[in-house]
Order: sequence, then C-alpha cells, then structure tokens
Amino acid sequence: MLSVLTAIVSMGCIVALGWVIQRRGLLAGHRISRGTSQDAPVDGAADGAGARAILATLSFTICAPALMFSTLAGTDLAHVLSRGATVTWATTAALALFTAAVARWVLRLPAGPAAVTTLAAVYVNGGNIGIPLAVYLFDDALAVVPTLLFQLLVLAPLTLAVLDRSGAASGGEPGSAAAGARRTAARSGWTSVVRVLLAAVRNPITVGTLAGLLVAVVSELTGARLPEVALIPFDLIGAAAPPLGLLTFGMTLAVPMPALTPPGAGTGSQHGSGGGSAAGPDAGPAAPASTPWWTGRDRLLVRAVVSLAVLVRNVLHPLAAWAVGTAVGLDPAALALVVTMAALPTAVNVTTYATRYGVFDGVAARATVWTTALCVPVLVAVGAFTG
Repeated sequence: MLSVLTAIVSMGCIVALGWVIQRRGLLAGHRISRGTSQDAPVDGAADGAGARAILATLSFTICAPALMFSTLAGTDLAHVLSRGATVTWATTAALALFTAAVARWVLRLPAGPAAVTTLAAVYVNGGNIGIPLAVYLFDDALAVVPTLLFQLLVLAPLTLAVLDRSGAASGGEPGSAAAGARRTAARSGWTSVVRVLLAAVRNPITVGTLAGLLVAVVSELTGARLPEVALIPFDLIGAAAPPLGLLTFGMTLAVPMPALTPPGAGTGSQHGSGGGSAAGPDAGPAAPASTPWWTGRDRLLVRAVVSLAVLVRNVLHPLAAWAVGTAVGLDPAALALVVTMAALPTAVNVTTYATRYGVFDGVAARATVWTTALCVPVLVAVGAFTG
C-alpha cells in the first residue's frame, strides 16, 4: 500500500505542476481565467492550447511509442500473452457489452450517445496515467500493453465506426427525397469506417507497440535478440513519456470543460439516431430541425450517463478484474497489476472523439473528471486489498 501511495503522490505532484503551467500560462504567455477559456494573449504569445498540444504530440507520437517499442522488443512474449492479459481483455469486453446494453435499452440512448457512453465507461487513460503508473508502481511499462492493445485495436475502431454510421444514418425520413442522399452518405460512412480502422493501426503508440511485438516474435522464433545498445536511444526517449504524459494531463485539467453539446445539435434532426455533426467531409446536408430526443430530460440523462460511467470505471471493472483474476488463479503480483490497470480513469481521448463527432462531448468530459478524481481512493484501496 505504501508503494501505491508513493506512486500516486509522486504522479499527483507532476499533474499539479502541469495544471499550474497551464493556469499560469508559463508556456504561452497568458493565464487561463476561471469561467472562460482564456485571457487575451500577452505580448502576442502563442495560444495556451498550442503549448499543450506540442507536449501532448511529443509524448504521444515520439516518447510513448519509443517506450512501448523498447519495452516489448526486449521482453519475452509469454509476459504479453499471459493469463493476466486474457483477464484484461475478457473483463473489458464484458463490461463494454454491459454498458452498451444499459445505455441503449435502459437509458434509451440513440446509437451515437450510447457509443460515447460505452467508451467513457471502459476506455481508460493508459497513456497519460497508465504508463506512468506501470513504470512508477510496477517498474515495468509492459503492464499497460494488454490494455492499450485492446483499446487501440478493438474499442476505438468499433466505437468510431458506430459514430460514423450513426451520423450517416441521419439524413431524412424513409421514402423522402433525401433517401438517395442518405444511401450515398451510408456508403461514405463505410469509407469512413475503413479510414478509422486504418487510423487505429497508424496510431503512433499502436505502431510502436506492434513493432516491438514483431521484434519479440522474430526473437522468439530465431533466438536472436536485438543488442541492448540498439535499444538505448529508445530507452532514453521513452523515459520522457511518463512525466510528459502527466504534465499534459495536468494541463488538460486546467482547461474548462466544454459545454454539454446534445448529439446532433446544429445538424438537424437526430431523433432516435444520436448521430454527430462531424461525420466527415462526405456527410450530406443537414436535415430540417425537429424536436430533439433529449428535450425535457437532459439534466437527469447527463447524471445517469455520468453515474453509469463512474460505476463501471471505478467500481465494476476493478471488482470484475479481481474476481476473474482470482478465479483463474493469478498470482498476487499479476492480480495486483490487472486490478490496478482496471482501476484507471476514463481517457481524455474519449472527450476528443466525442467532440470530433459532436456527440456527448460535455458528458464525456464530466465522466473523465469524475473518474479521475475517484480513481485515487480506488487505487489506494486496490493497493491495500491486493498488497
């Protein structure tokens, strides 16, 4: 438990530093004010979002992929394809299906908002928090690899495909003059799905992870391993990923949450579809406005969705990981690793995806903030319970 507290406090200090950097405008020349996105720039300095984006890009596209490559290239494949990884994949998939079912048939959400709700409940912050936690707590970035692989290769492509299809399906009433345009939009939607899948594979962290796995497979088959000297540059660059990720996360917390954007706001009728406004350049013209589905229940709906995400993220997933891990006989160290990774908060990427499609972006942001705040006591409890 002491090691968990030490890791959390250390990470919290770096996150707090990122918050101060963004709030004080130390990298941008101006201060972020309360209630507004930012004050007027000082001395023509670059926008604060620019500095945050640069650090995020550096961490996401260079440092984290280098860390994943160097970690996997020198590891035994048995550590990756382990029972712990199977527990991670199985519990995440089961809870994703559970959340989607609740969102769709209990909360009666359309496809787009249900997809965002599901992602907010099961897509964890493996980059900014998972990698640092794995490094500082378990001294091994490999701990987060099963989670990252499942999210980047399964969860993200499937969810974005649903968002693309729901957006393409919102083009008019059956039998209307817009039916042809809707069919064209649907075909464009499938093109977008292919682009989403390709984008997931081209994700820098995915590329670094898959490249490291490829090297590990070749080493396993041939018995020849990369010399350690070849991995030193990757180790040096990758060492910057954990602190940069935490700084970026702290800077993100200093930016006011986006306003709640009802699905399809400004894009015409979304009754029963929940499609987004950003299905891509191929999307057809917006349909005439009609009474939106969320009218009269927005506040209650937001609370229900955020509560569902928090319940799954901070309670059900760690419990499920512990129950399944115990059932399959994981040793204490592997069980602690699996449960800790299951207790990570919602990733900021979920808000990015929601904003990109104009669906539940404010809800995703609120889920991220709440699950992040609650993950600290949850992680402490996990550390005390698993030893």
